[in-house]
Amino acid sequence: MAGAPRPGFNAGMRAPVQLRVALGPSRIATYALAMLAALAVLLLLIMPAPAWTDALGALVLIIWAAHRIRLHGLRCAPSSIIEVMLSEDRTIVVRRRDGGLRAGVVLDNSHVHAAFTSIVWRPVGARLARSLPLVPDMLEADDFRRLRVLLRYGRREDSAGASASQA
Repeated sequence: MAGAPRPGFNAGMRAPVQLRVALGPSRIATYALAMLAALAVLLLLIMPAPAWTDALGALVLIIWAAHRIRLHGLRCAPSSIIEVMLSEDRTIVVRRRDGGLRAGVVLDNSHVHAAFTSIVWRPVGARLARSLPLVPDMLEADDFRRLRVLLRYGRREDSAGASASQA
């Protein structure tokens, strides 16, 4: 019976919109992280300091950049997020490369833009929020657009005030 409502589902209510997108490697993120690290090393070398502190600082920056490039640029680290499931009620579930799933809620601190989107979310049971940076070449253009729309206009039921489209 295709026309009959499902048990426990109010016929007047619609099911929440849910988007599922797969994230891939990103040249933009890789180049941005490499350039950021190179600039930081350059600034470190310009500052007056002993050579051993410059070398130690440069080594730390290079290790940090390599880790971040594996995590966000190449998405080959075990803790890299490779899939995002987002509901219009701002519930998020992320899948890591090692197969782990983590659910949470998207916070209002998230930044949505056509060139760069950052999802700030707090996993269930965690005290600290996490950030997921996204650039356009990580996913299909239509999926990136849908994700941005859902982030911008999705609302939690307990949030107060008018939606962003009515502000």
